[in-house]
Amino acid sequence: MSKKLGVIFDSTDRIIRNKDVQDTSTKISPRSSKYKSQHKKPEQQASLLDFVKPKPKSQRQIKANKLKKTHLTITRSSYIVYKRKGKTRLDSKKKITRLKRSVRVYRTSKKAEREVAEQELKGVPGVALDINTKVIPVEQQVQNLSLSDTPTPKDDLQAKAVHSIHSRRFRSYCDNCTRPRLKELTIQLLKDLDRFQKRAFAKNEIKARAHPRLILGVREALARLRINKVKLLFLATDCEICPGESGLDETIEGLKFQCQQQQVPYCFPLQRRELSYALQKRAQISCVAILDFDGANATYADLLNEIQDARAEYKRRTAS
Repeated sequence: MSKKLGVIFDSTDRIIRNKDVQDTSTKISPRSSKYKSQHKKPEQQASLLDFVKPKPKSQRQIKANKLKKTHLTITRSSYIVYKRKGKTRLDSKKKITRLKRSVRVYRTSKKAEREVAEQELKGVPGVALDINTKVIPVEQQVQNLSLSDTPTPKDDLQAKAVHSIHSRRFRSYCDNCTRPRLKELTIQLLKDLDRFQKRAFAKNEIKARAHPRLILGVREALARLRINKVKLLFLATDCEICPGESGLDETIEGLKFQCQQQQVPYCFPLQRRELSYALQKRAQISCVAILDFDGANATYADLLNEIQDARAEYKRRTAS
């Protein structure tokens, strides 16, 4: 009986040892189905770290991650044109504003006058054509001048209106001098407000569109002036010449009149190309209206003082 027990004990002990060896050589896979796919290869083994839950993030970390994700670089301008809702016509005609139409008409008339003058002077050098198409030498025209050809009082008034300091780059509608300090403050204010506006668009575009910092263009500036939203107005010093009713000259005078009525400060600090360069735009800008200058209050206050000094200097230079 003792021999039988010894044989059974030896066989059971052998079986147990073989099982232990097999268990250590084979892969120990977790029972949870969530982690089965992580240990498909035999050399990979599960550990207790697979079942440890990560520490939940705090609200401060979540907000920081959101700001990192939404801090995007805006390649295009902040004024992104989206597809309009409603009907889409195949042959849609772009609407031309009244101001743009008057500018185009003036351009075509000037071009036609220039072409006519070139055709008249193309024949013989040093010779001009009379109204009745008679060839008259230039020397004879100078001799034929009489007292009747002297300028009229109206011409004198027009000549006095345009001072010697005015030029093509600094037109007669400007009423302040362009000083270096004025240019520097204007560029600094425009860059700061443009940066604030782009940052607001990156965070929440809907709110940024509802509360813009600055707007561009004569039409947008007129619309905001009607509802008393403009805090400061910048106009270019070299806007295109366009006289006549609803022309650019009359529009600029209307902008100045509305600013004076509402006591809104305005100035003429930069040229069109300089305004577009300050705002990183390709097209030339003739008008910029500031609607909200929070964050740049010191620059705004210094700019107002500099505008008064520049206007006083202009009056002093044009008085003589």
